[in-house]
Parts: sequence; structure tokens; C-alpha cells
Amino acid sequence: MPNSMASISVTNKISPAELLGRIQARFRELGLFGSPLTLTHNGEKYLAACDDQVFAVYRLVGQCHVPPGRPGWPVCLVTAEAVVDETCPPHLAEDEFASGLSLKEWLDLIETSFTSP
Repeated sequence: MPNSMASISVTNKISPAELLGRIQARFRELGLFGSPLTLTHNGEKYLAACDDQVFAVYRLVGQCHVPPGRPGWPVCLVTAEAVVDETCPPHLAEDEFASGLSLKEWLDLIETSFTSP
């Protein structure tokens, strides 16, 4: 079976550092490492990226209250120390932290969106 984001085990049995390493390796294989990736899910825009420190997905927010230097609100974050995954569906339009996608679903969406069939 060829490598894919879907083959990355997203369980409590591996450490955040190991999970981040697997995600980074797959992003390198796909030529996406270090590149900002814009995605749309349920009518909302997101920015995803994977680099030496983090895999992150941010919901891009147009409101002026977003702090400088941040693209929006984090909905999924993997570092060597922690995994944060906001999977609950949005209840209110202003709930910037809810995306409805799990870490695995974000990885699958990125792979299908940025690789050819």
C-alpha cells in the first residue's frame, strides 16, 4: 500500500513528537512541507501548513480582532509536545474554533486536495 496521510496512525498510542514526525515525513514526500495551503470546508477558508515545529490548520477569519501575526483561529495543531484537535461541529457562526473535522480528516482532505489522482 502506498504511503498516504490516511496511513498515519492518529491514536493515543504514539507520542505527539512521533505523530508530528510522521506528518512531517508525509508532507516532505508530497512536496508540501513548509508551504502554506489554502483549503475550503463547509464554506469556510482555512490555512494549513507543516514545518519543522508544527502542523497547524487555522480558520481564516476576516474580523479585525485577530491578533497580528496570526492568520486566524487554530482548529488543529500538532507539536512535539501536544495534539489539539477541535472536531466539534460549529454551533454558532462566531465559533471560530469549531471546524467539524478531526486531525485525520484534515490530513485526508489535504492529501486529496493537493495531490493528483
